[in-house]
Amino acid sequence: MAPSDIEGFVASPLRDNFYQTSAFIPMSFALVTTVHEDGSTGIGPHALCFPFSITRPYSMLLISRASSATAGNIRRTGKCALSYLEFDRAQLAAISRLGLPGQALDAKQRDMPFTLVPSTDPDRAADAEAPRVIAEAFQVMECTWDRSYDLDRAPAGGGEPGANHFVLQIDHLWLKPRWRPTLTDGGPFPAMPVFYGFRNPGDFWFAEHAEPFSVPLPKVQGLEGQGIFYLANRLDDAVRFTREACEQLTGIPKPFVKEALLGIIAAARAAGVTEVDPGFLRSVRGKTGT
Repeated sequence: MAPSDIEGFVASPLRDNFYQTSAFIPMSFALVTTVHEDGSTGIGPHALCFPFSITRPYSMLLISRASSATAGNIRRTGKCALSYLEFDRAQLAAISRLGLPGQALDAKQRDMPFTLVPSTDPDRAADAEAPRVIAEAFQVMECTWDRSYDLDRAPAGGGEPGANHFVLQIDHLWLKPRWRPTLTDGGPFPAMPVFYGFRNPGDFWFAEHAEPFSVPLPKVQGLEGQGIFYLANRLDDAVRFTREACEQLTGIPKPFVKEALLGIIAAARAAGVTEVDPGFLRSVRGKTGT
């Protein structure tokens, strides 16, 4: 495309809730369950819910209006669950109704097409302050509010914050069995709905995406070791690989990398080793004669 064919820009005024009033930012969303004061479980859809800490302790960041039932319940109990659904157009009207502020709780729950069930974890299921989860979800994260983070600041003009920022430590992450292999073997992926926000003339907007596809990494000097490091440290919770060790594995043909890594992990577990470094690789190769 020639430079003369590229369309120019116009200013978009920044307004409150800029991500949906001033810009286009497609997002996933979670149905956040919390426990009301009467002991019942409520549901609130939230799009401002993102990964926060990607190393231990793993956590999500949830942004919610301070006046919402979800925020009030988390402040009181410190617990919530994030349920993620597959795309179902028939459910989107109910999800929109749950997300509309200013309604009475019983009105929001009326004709709700979701089934609330106890946690898979027995201790969580017995906890009166831990909410039920949505049975129709393909993925659930059960969380506890990490109060050590203080992310809410009072407005410059005084008063209380209009939104609460909760760092939610992930206690349990549950998946429906058919999706578990995708994490290690690749597709098929769950078809998650895409949320475009609340926009004029007063509607919630959603989209359905096509089948995900992969794009091969370019062959760049030094990138092979980084790719192996990234894969190796996703395969096992207890055994970690150093970058130096991964650089020594770049000669393995790509179709056999995962199999080789799993073999090294099995050897490390058998030896009681939690970190694979070049020294451990030498010991494994010495035993196998490779």
